[in-house]
Amino acid sequence: MRDYLTADDFAGLSRDGLAEACLACSARFAPMFAAFTTRSDPRDYDDLVRDLWACAGRKVSAREAEEFERRVRAFPEADCDDSYLLDYYVMRVLGIPFETLHVLAGGGVKRALACSRTALGLADEVKKELDDENELWDAERQEQLRVIAGLKAGRHPTFDSCLASPTTRRLAEVLPAIVATQRAEQDEYLASIHRWKQARLRAMQKEYLANIGHRRRARE
Repeated sequence: MRDYLTADDFAGLSRDGLAEACLACSARFAPMFAAFTTRSDPRDYDDLVRDLWACAGRKVSAREAEEFERRVRAFPEADCDDSYLLDYYVMRVLGIPFETLHVLAGGGVKRALACSRTALGLADEVKKELDDENELWDAERQEQLRVIAGLKAGRHPTFDSCLASPTTRRLAEVLPAIVATQRAEQDEYLASIHRWKQARLRAMQKEYLANIGHRRRARE
């Protein structure tokens, strides 16, 4: 059973601290967004996270939250729910800044926990490519705890410092192979759908022609 973070782990953090912990999660998975996206510019994700980071230290207004949510949903991959597609993993990454936004809007520990679990869930997605299935999950969990401890001690993460984290460095090493494998699976999946549609179309055409023949013979 996975040992996820609990509310006790976030105890003592202010609203701003909760937001920064979640912003750090969003930044750490920027390379995963860049690796899997085929339809979005990775710089748009980075800009989204940096703009959210600029709001740290205050509660975002309802109008700001609405605009940020619109930006998240504007990514073409945002609604993908098919795990055979590369877009699915982009959608999963977008879940981290989405939860971060709700923390900035006053969602508190509940949304911070959701953000933490979303990041850990993504780390778990790549375990099949690792010799140690728990390696990346453990690294992300430890990094979350390290950032929280640092915030309690007055140390604040930055977007760039998060890109140098063990999680992000390890992701950079394993992502090329992961994406290549997933792309091959996606291509075969899409090809099988195409073959099924073609077979279905031929069957419908055959049935249609047979029905026409029956009607003609019935009139004779």
